[in-house]
Amino acid sequence: MVLIIAYGNSLRRDDGAGLVLAELLEEALRANGLEITRVAVHQLTPDLALSVAADDVEAVVFVDTRVAAAGDEPLELLACPLVSSLDSPTLGHQLGPSTLLTYARLLYRKSPPAWLLTVPGVDFDHGEGLSDATRHALDTLPDLLRKLPPAWPLNP
Repeated sequence: MVLIIAYGNSLRRDDGAGLVLAELLEEALRANGLEITRVAVHQLTPDLALSVAADDVEAVVFVDTRVAAAGDEPLELLACPLVSSLDSPTLGHQLGPSTLLTYARLLYRKSPPAWLLTVPGVDFDHGEGLSDATRHALDTLPDLLRKLPPAWPLNP
């Protein structure tokens, strides 16, 4: 089973794009016959390490919005592999995916392959809806999935 952990705030415009991208990713992967569990949260918290370390989790994909300037080109989706952090994990306002992987490794002795998939965001003001640039980037998911390397844990 592939665990998708999406995080963001849909009330801060493009910050919610990661949540939308996770839904699109889930649809695409289910269409390829993969078993998927999707979790949507406002921010990563230490308790998610238990979900990452679950026995049936074969891979984890963290999905988020990254800050991009409106003039940056090209505004595209990015996927990169993750490893657990070598630094000592700390608690704080910002908990990153690598730290969460470290918690799973240290507390539960589980280190599934993990990736970070991000969508560019340019408008983080209060409100709902996505910018045109971010919506356009979301439309490129099928192209990205076709171009991912064999190491991508979700290739059927």
